[in-house]
Amino acid sequence: MQYPEISNIFKKAFTPLALMLIVAGCAGKSNDAEVQTMSINVDFGEVHLCSRISPEITVAYAPKGTNFYDVRLVEFGNQERYLGGGTWVADESGLIPEGVLTRHYMGPCPPKDRRVEYAYVVSAMEENNPQPLAVRLYRFTPEL
Repeated sequence: MQYPEISNIFKKAFTPLALMLIVAGCAGKSNDAEVQTMSINVDFGEVHLCSRISPEITVAYAPKGTNFYDVRLVEFGNQERYLGGGTWVADESGLIPEGVLTRHYMGPCPPKDRRVEYAYVVSAMEENNPQPLAVRLYRFTPEL
């Protein structure tokens, strides 16, 4: 036997209940959306091409617990090639000054006849933890 009245009551009660749960769930997530994720900006100039002078890098919204940044320059071509980098102690400024990357660092030096893509890879690190708290890439293609 079918009970159409119960079915209609269920449909009428379920739809508003489902909407309330969805809205409540979204409201809870809006607070999470306000949390900023780490971002980086690289002030790359002509002086940094084919040079041992690394550019200034600004890190914003580093994760809580970040003690230092591990920075690497990578060239993308037929295969990835490591061009050096270094580490820098994290402070409230989020600034990695120009010229401080000294671990085998050599700036991008693309051949004049082709475009080559590079990336600065910045990892937010915590003391005694080999796992990065966050990693961001700054990809670019310099022109000679």
